[in-house]
Amino acid sequence: MKKEYALVIALIIGVFAFSYYPRISNTTPVASTAPVIDQSNCLSDDCLLVDGLEYPVGTLTTSAKSALDKALDDEYKAYSTYDSIISKLGTTRPFSMIIGAEEQHISQLKAIYTKYGETPISNKYLGKITSPATLTAACSAGVQAEIDNAKLYKEELLPQVVSYPDITQVFTSLMNASEQKHLPAFERCAGR
Repeated sequence: MKKEYALVIALIIGVFAFSYYPRISNTTPVASTAPVIDQSNCLSDDCLLVDGLEYPVGTLTTSAKSALDKALDDEYKAYSTYDSIISKLGTTRPFSMIIGAEEQHISQLKAIYTKYGETPISNKYLGKITSPATLTAACSAGVQAEIDNAKLYKEELLPQVVSYPDITQVFTSLMNASEQKHLPAFERCAGR
């Protein structure tokens, strides 16, 4: 009797699996919509797959290097601030989530340094930022930090890298994260 149940179950699984197995047809293949990775936009491990991609890919102007340094410095400051808040007030949202985003922002910026053969600046804020006393005060500080961050990218940093589409793309992405994701999270936390 057990063998019969096992056979029925195997048959059902087989029919189910076969019905979802992609069928081979004579249709025309669909063109890939994946972006082409080349020297102008390579910022991740995918670059290792690009034939002929050599580092550094070019040089940065003094203005672009200054903008990159200011961007990384600001991301370091945000990371260190949120780390200080978590250390004092505990692992609480939104800080516990946004600190991970700040790590990604730092990594994206460091990839640009690598791409252009530059050495990233170091984090001068670690252990030097004091957390606000309450969660509400910390969230209010987060609101202001994200407003300032987006303004920095929009008004000061983006104009300095207009001739670098790859850096412009990263800066725009980081600015949008501040305005559209981090700021609303901190506003909810602060009760605004």
